[in-house]
Amino acid sequence: MRTPKEYIIQFVGLSVGEHLYDFHISDKFFESLDYSEIKQGDIYVKLTLLKQSSMMILHFEISGTVKINCDRCTAEYDLPIEGNYKLIVKVGGSDTGNEDDDIITVAANEHELDLSQYLYEYIALSLPIKRAHPDNEKGETTCDKKMLKKLNDFLIEEEKKEDSSDPRWDDLKNISLN
Repeated sequence: MRTPKEYIIQFVGLSVGEHLYDFHISDKFFESLDYSEIKQGDIYVKLTLLKQSSMMILHFEISGTVKINCDRCTAEYDLPIEGNYKLIVKVGGSDTGNEDDDIITVAANEHELDLSQYLYEYIALSLPIKRAHPDNEKGETTCDKKMLKKLNDFLIEEEKKEDSSDPRWDDLKNISLN
């Protein structure tokens, strides 16, 4: 993956205090990632960087839409996403290996921070586990009707078994646990 320059922050020359950055993430960003399940998106990221003498605190506010496949009908749709994330960057510390996912360490001789991997991870974390078309005002699904019909045609319903229990376990029902 080749990182576009717009996602790299030169932090050495920054003064102590708060700095604001705005990023627009489009299809070009996702195309540069070989492993991305997201191929299209229109996302805006507002980054607040609080620089201190030996560390930086980055607050990401993410909002926008990504084009994703529906888990139910497999059709593509625009999924709105949003999220707030925090990343702490220690400058000049030693990498002890017991750091949190939200804390990273950069060497003292580093002068820039590549945010592209973190931006992708935060966008991926903003995706819901179940990705399905939203329901309309009537509570009906907006999925592709033809695909849902095909799926229904191939649905195998489990045979209903009579409620017969194993006689070996019947005596356990009479045990009082009080």
